[in-house]
Amino acid sequence: MIRSIIIFFIILTNVTFAEIKKINIVGNARVSSATIESLVDKKISNVDSIYINNLTKKIYDTDFFSDVKISFNQDVLTINVAENPIVNFFYINGVKDSDLDQVNKIITLKENSIFSSSKLKKDIEATREFLNASGYYQASITPEVIKIDNNQINLIINIDKKEISKIKNIYFIGNKYFSNSQLLDVITSTEDGWWKIFSTSALSEQRIEYDKQLLKDFYKSKSFYDAQIESAFASIDKNNKFTLTYSINSGKKYKFGDYDIKVSGLALKEVDINEIKNISNKLLKNEFYSPLTINKINKQITDFLETRRYGNFEINIQDIKATDDKINIIVQLNEGQKSLVNKINIKGNTITEEKVIRDNLIISEGDQLNSSKVKKSIDNVKSKQLFSKVDYKIEDSDKKNFKDLNLFVKEQPTGSISAGVGYGTNGGLFEASVNERNFLGQGINLNFTGRLSSDVIRGELSFVDPNYKNSNKELAASLFSEVDDYSNSGYQNKRAGTRFATKYEIYEDIFFRPNLGVQFDKLEVTGTASSLLRSRQGDFITTSLGYNFLYDQRDSKFSPTSGSIIYFDQNIATFLSDIPTVQTGVGATFYKELFSEKFIGSAKARLANVVAFNDKDVKLSDRIFASASDIRGFEQRGLGPVDSGDHIGGNNLATLSLKSTFPNPIPENLRATTFLFLDMGNVWGADYSSSISDSSKLRTSTGIALDLMSPIGPLSFTYSIPLSKASTDKEQNFLFNIGSSF
Repeated sequence: MIRSIIIFFIILTNVTFAEIKKINIVGNARVSSATIESLVDKKISNVDSIYINNLTKKIYDTDFFSDVKISFNQDVLTINVAENPIVNFFYINGVKDSDLDQVNKIITLKENSIFSSSKLKKDIEATREFLNASGYYQASITPEVIKIDNNQINLIINIDKKEISKIKNIYFIGNKYFSNSQLLDVITSTEDGWWKIFSTSALSEQRIEYDKQLLKDFYKSKSFYDAQIESAFASIDKNNKFTLTYSINSGKKYKFGDYDIKVSGLALKEVDINEIKNISNKLLKNEFYSPLTINKINKQITDFLETRRYGNFEINIQDIKATDDKINIIVQLNEGQKSLVNKINIKGNTITEEKVIRDNLIISEGDQLNSSKVKKSIDNVKSKQLFSKVDYKIEDSDKKNFKDLNLFVKEQPTGSISAGVGYGTNGGLFEASVNERNFLGQGINLNFTGRLSSDVIRGELSFVDPNYKNSNKELAASLFSEVDDYSNSGYQNKRAGTRFATKYEIYEDIFFRPNLGVQFDKLEVTGTASSLLRSRQGDFITTSLGYNFLYDQRDSKFSPTSGSIIYFDQNIATFLSDIPTVQTGVGATFYKELFSEKFIGSAKARLANVVAFNDKDVKLSDRIFASASDIRGFEQRGLGPVDSGDHIGGNNLATLSLKSTFPNPIPENLRATTFLFLDMGNVWGADYSSSISDSSKLRTSTGIALDLMSPIGPLSFTYSIPLSKASTDKEQNFLFNIGSSF
């Protein structure tokens, strides 16, 4: 009884049985009384301590005030406030350039904004997250709040990024089936190295989370259905270097088990259903489980249904664990409404600007979801050679009949230093280049190439912007200087020039490339040259206009297995040139899968012609020679018309190359391609004199080539054997190239 009375009096003392009849607001200068009064619930009949506390918090939450005191007496609610100061001056100290722009976007406190300690705390936390994501885990952020007159402050944010925290070592615990190098090739995080000038080895929490998913997907693709990445732990040493350790539980390998197909609402012909079953059975029979196989089934069924003009359909493939070593597959085909693209999410890019990736997509948010457009978009991104891996996943969105398209990229070193050596009957050659394909993360290509051989000294600087000023047009420029001492052609040529070009798509898969060039030549014949060649020496200027049409229907620009690419180009040395000429070229390459996906055949044909005007001869430096890739087994200037033992090039060229890849035993992580080839063709036609030796014999050669990505960089080996040749031809049987990426 006594306890109940005490509780009653406690409640009574905290309740005031009165209505708010008047609101008195004190202390506000900038914030209007009406704004504050709008926060007060006037309909309440009883004002107690809970009501006052809630109202106090409500007013505090506006971030307008540093202090709020509320009292209620004789039906009058008094609100006494102290306003937060205004930011008079704001400055970020310690960061520059792009980091400064990003931090400015992150920090909400600006000049003329209302300052509060809670806002400042949030801004500092957001800035720290940004710096951590960039690898600056040791960064210090120190705010200075300086009070001045009229309830204003000056705010200075001092940032000391300190040294970036890089990854020294990456380890994998629990990995029983793959080498460390294989797993390092899967993830986006990289170990630090002095050569990694344009790539980053900074620790990033976002990248680590993405890497965990990549590792899980990799194990799953290798049939480890239950694989889990249990943890990722980073420890830092006294030198501000991280050791990153992933803990992996791979589980066991699974095979495909039973397979079933279900159709709902889609009016499929019986023959088509059987064909779809055959597609799936062929891929699943006696195969280890892999999502890649499931994706391949999805693609082939999609292509099959679209080819037979089944309009609206949905494909849903379920993988269900049936036993400890078997995964059953159910393919569900439904009639359905075509989905639209809701969001396109891009993950994995840290250096490359997202805009560079989106510029290469031919499908946009709001478009109808089309598998061929998605595939072509992915291929366009791959073709830029900025990423070692480009993948995608289509997922349900929060909107009906909409899907999210999630793109996953793994950045690779886009800078490269490469060198090549070769040897033939006319001596050796050395070629080196420094290339950056992703300058400033904007997909801009900068390249410098130098060539030194027994007959050529050349330097060239080139620039390519694939989307100049967001115009969807490519802009390219180059500058070169060269000294050619062609002993087997009877002359020396010193030349320099520049060229400007643009490129854009004029129709689906058809590209147009106009160009403008200026070149200066100084031609001097050698002491052993014929009198005919001696009459062709001199100084020349050439101003040229050119254009190129390209029709590209390859299924992949990066690694085509079917389709074709056809081109036509002309380059016109105008009448402002000392020797006006027209150079014309046409070529085509066709790709086709032969026996299986391991055997990809191609046929490449090329025709070229050059002719001069005004009864003049084509100058020596404009004549046509077969390149090293046209007819392998011969030196680049080692066949065609001959004058007194000198190869002088021809007016015409025709070549055909047949090639096929085939399986090889080289480890998958080296990304090796081996192929056999058969080349044939000739260079002929000399507008100088009938005395010039001009063999009509068809040149042929065969051989084997190997391209691979080794731990030291890309390697290329080619061995060729000429099958038919003229007595004047120069052979080059073996060619080797080595490069290093950074």
